[in-house]
Amino acid sequence: MSSQQSIHMTQLLENLKSHKSVVGIIGLGYVGLPLLLRFAEAGFNVLGFDIDEKKVQNLNSGQSYIAHISSKCIADAQKKFVATSDFRRAREADVLIICVPTPLNKYREPDLS
Repeated sequence: MSSQQSIHMTQLLENLKSHKSVVGIIGLGYVGLPLLLRFAEAGFNVLGFDIDEKKVQNLNSGQSYIAHISSKCIADAQKKFVATSDFRRAREADVLIICVPTPLNKYREPDLS
C-alpha cells in the first residue's frame, strides 16, 4: 500500500468511527433495507440504491413495503437516508455495501459460481 493509500484509509477509518462517512447500500430488499435502517439509527447518513422506483418512492415518502418493518420505522429514519434509483450517486458514498439477491440454481439453492 502506498503512503497516499494509507492516508486515505486512515481518513476513511476515522470518518467511519466518527460517523462522518456516507454509507451506500445497493439493494433495498429484505437484507438491504434493515441494514439501511440500522446505519441510519447509528447516526450515519445513508444512500440507498434500488432499481425499483416504487420502493424508492415509498421510502422517500416514509412508507414501508416489507411487512415486518413498520412505516413508523422508515419515517423515524428519514432524516438520515435518501433512497434513489440513480446509481451515478454511488460516488457520493464513502463505502458501498451490496445486498442483491443471489441467483438460485434449478434446485433453488444459491448458485455461487
